[in-house]
Amino acid sequence: MRNKNFFLMSAVLAVLSLCAATPYKFNSQLPALEKITFSSLPSYQVVRIISGDTIIIDMNNQDMKLRLIGVKPAEKYTGEMTSFVKNLLRGENVYIVADPDANQPGRYDYYIYRAPDGLFINAEIIRQGYGLADTIALFKYMAQFKQLEEFAKERNKGLWDVGRLESVSRPAPIVSTEPTISSKTSTQGQDIIVYVTKTGKKYHLAGCSYLSKSAVPIKLADAKAKGYTPCGKCNPP
Repeated sequence: MRNKNFFLMSAVLAVLSLCAATPYKFNSQLPALEKITFSSLPSYQVVRIISGDTIIIDMNNQDMKLRLIGVKPAEKYTGEMTSFVKNLLRGENVYIVADPDANQPGRYDYYIYRAPDGLFINAEIIRQGYGLADTIALFKYMAQFKQLEEFAKERNKGLWDVGRLESVSRPAPIVSTEPTISSKTSTQGQDIIVYVTKTGKKYHLAGCSYLSKSAVPIKLADAKAKGYTPCGKCNPP
């Protein structure tokens, strides 16, 4: 009996060992990210969004160019990424957090958090499918950003919605000379990008919780023309 019990225990341990050795497969769950306390951090006004991974802030009355750590644009879809970031950050203030392991000489790379809601912009770009995890250089959240990329890919979000993106022609981006405006305020300009879902009848601001499953960018004027109405939660223009 003792030999039999020993054999059964050995078999169980062997199975558990095999399970532990099995390569990790993304299970469609969002990764846990470190919570940041912003009460002791200063916030800075966003002056301009240069591209989806580069912004300019006002630091002590001087323009400072920052690059977002761990994010890179996907080829052919840089315009969508830039539009997405503009809707998240134009007219906003941000907190910036450095990663000593990620900074390179002569560059200013940061994690960017929107004030006052603390939205983690670097992660949100990837989670919504408008950028890729940059795995060239090591950084603190590399594993989590890879998971976020898989999360977006599994749900056909943003650039991963191949059918939608391939059906849209892509003219050269037009640089607007209009002053930037806050995404939270109404405006007469009808070239603002808002977001709709594949099944809903509302249009939303970027980052709205109703966009967790799909987020299709569309001009505000086109959304209204197609009969979409503003979301009552994020209050778009």
